[in-house]
Amino acid sequence: MLFKKLKLVNIRSYTDLEIEFPQGSILLAGDIGAGKTSILLGLQFALFGLQPGQKGDSILRSGTNNAYTSLEIEIDHEKILIERTIKKNSSGSITQDTNIITIGDKREDISTSELKERIIRLLNYPKEFIKKSNMLYKFTVYTPQEEMKSILQERTEVRLDTLRYIFGIDRYKKIKENSNFLLQKIKESIRIKEVLIAELNLLKEKFTIENEKKILLARDINNTRMEYEKLNQTKNEIEERLNSTQKLLEEKRQIDLEISKATPLLSGKKDLEERMNKEISIMKKQIKERIDFSPDRLRNVNELLNKHKRILEEKNNDFMNISSRINLLNSQKENPLEIKEKINSLEKCPTCFQGISHEHKEKISKKIFFEIEDINRELEEKIVQKQIILRDIEREKELVSAYEFDKTTLQENKIKWEHQKIIETKIKSDIFIMERTTNEILEIKKNIEDFKKKFKTYESSQEKFDLAKKEFLEINEISKSKEIILATKNKELEILKGRLEELNIEILNKQKIREQINHLRNLQDWFSERFISMINLTEKNVMSQLRQEFSSIFSEWFSILTSESLFVRLDEEFTPIITNQDYEIDYDFLSGGERTAVALAYRLAINQVLNSMLSRIKTKDIVILDEPTDGFASEQIDKMRDIFYQLKAKQIILVSHEQKIEGFVDHIIRVKKEGTSKIEEIIR
Repeated sequence: MLFKKLKLVNIRSYTDLEIEFPQGSILLAGDIGAGKTSILLGLQFALFGLQPGQKGDSILRSGTNNAYTSLEIEIDHEKILIERTIKKNSSGSITQDTNIITIGDKREDISTSELKERIIRLLNYPKEFIKKSNMLYKFTVYTPQEEMKSILQERTEVRLDTLRYIFGIDRYKKIKENSNFLLQKIKESIRIKEVLIAELNLLKEKFTIENEKKILLARDINNTRMEYEKLNQTKNEIEERLNSTQKLLEEKRQIDLEISKATPLLSGKKDLEERMNKEISIMKKQIKERIDFSPDRLRNVNELLNKHKRILEEKNNDFMNISSRINLLNSQKENPLEIKEKINSLEKCPTCFQGISHEHKEKISKKIFFEIEDINRELEEKIVQKQIILRDIEREKELVSAYEFDKTTLQENKIKWEHQKIIETKIKSDIFIMERTTNEILEIKKNIEDFKKKFKTYESSQEKFDLAKKEFLEINEISKSKEIILATKNKELEILKGRLEELNIEILNKQKIREQINHLRNLQDWFSERFISMINLTEKNVMSQLRQEFSSIFSEWFSILTSESLFVRLDEEFTPIITNQDYEIDYDFLSGGERTAVALAYRLAINQVLNSMLSRIKTKDIVILDEPTDGFASEQIDKMRDIFYQLKAKQIILVSHEQKIEGFVDHIIRVKKEGTSKIEEIIR
């Protein structure tokens, strides 16, 4: 990963900052309090957001309600833009608001936790670090100098826990704690289970007694069932006789019912025969007089009627047209006469005011005369045509009226003719039905006679039925009594079996609990004697190997930063041991520059070991050092050049107000503060 561009709005001392990060070593220079560290905190916030326990007002600029950061980074040659905002609510609390990530052309607005998880995955940090704040980032990329010194001065157990945490081997301690907790739970479970199986022998004795009761009761039930089955066999035999006689009675009732049904049916059929005979006679009288009707004649009359109706309509139309023309000609004749009278009365022309001559008036009169003559001739012709059409209309009306009369007469005959046809059809149908009814009457009479003969054969069936019914009721009462006794004993047996089943289940469960106790004791022994010892040994070996590597790297970095007379190593608790000519020097008695050298070497050693252990993390190419030369002498500052060279990181960001450092770096970004922080100049 490489940082490309950072934008801060209302973050700490910045109102609006945009800064680009080139590759190589970059120095953030400026006076103390100018805002250099704020840029580093802005980078950290843009990547990971507010950390657990971190207050929003440590990021939000005082006096503002909203803040924004955007950070452009490059991972595996792919550009990624991360945007975050925070806001102050009406209650005064500060919360993270929006979280946006853009990868390529895909822009996503997601939750704070989702963005953090996405960043952890992009940086290829182990999954367990999702819940460890930004701990891995702090110890591989950016650790404020004072925080590293505080680790060295912490209590031994706190420092070891911190190292276990950042190196991902705190799991051994957790395993031991969980194992001890599990052992305690196992012991508690054993004590509880031992109480549960205390009555096992008593339950077994009770099971034996109840089982003997079950055997005796089962034998008694078997004897009762045999008696009950014999009774049922006898009852079934009697029931068969009863059913047989009952069938005879049913047949007798059925015959009686058939006779009672057939008698009114016979009477009805006779009535039907008589009624139909009368109706047929009446209908024959109705069709005695034949109706003369021809469908062809009705069709011809309809055609002639429609034809003369069309002719009459055409004549009426001609009459209307000629009448209109006559009216028009009369109106045309009146107009020239008015013009002639008007011109004859004029002395002067109304247009030119000249006198009108007698010749001119004669000329106009002749012209009008000829026009009127033409109109009169046409008018006489039209009047003659009108008279002819009127005669034709009267003739057609008479024909239409005559044809309509013929049509009405034919239609009435048609109705009578069709009615005769219906009556003829009905006569044929009724004759057929009447013949069938006569046959049915004969058959019903025969059936009634047969039923009466058969009815006499069932006279003794009622006595047989009453006797069989009495025997059945007596034995049925005895059978019911025996059935109740058997059911009671079966119920008692079922209850006894249920108690035995419950006892058996309880015994089996307690035996299983006893097996569980044995298993838990074996598990307890295994955890106590083998597992925890193995974890202790594994942790010791891992810590020993880690300490050796850490101590070696720590010593190398320390030797670069200090004089040759000082040596450093780590003890079993990762505490730095500084020696000078075989004499140990307590950390508190070191000079300020030497303490900084110890802290910086410790920090760089952690960085190198972590990057080696987690070789696939994407932040290996970035190192951020905040005031790494605090308290250094001029000679120690000169050695920082070797530090930068040996780090071999693609991007090193330093914060320092030491002017001498400027000669060791590739780029310088000067920061100053005048009310708000801003970039003063950039030197490349």
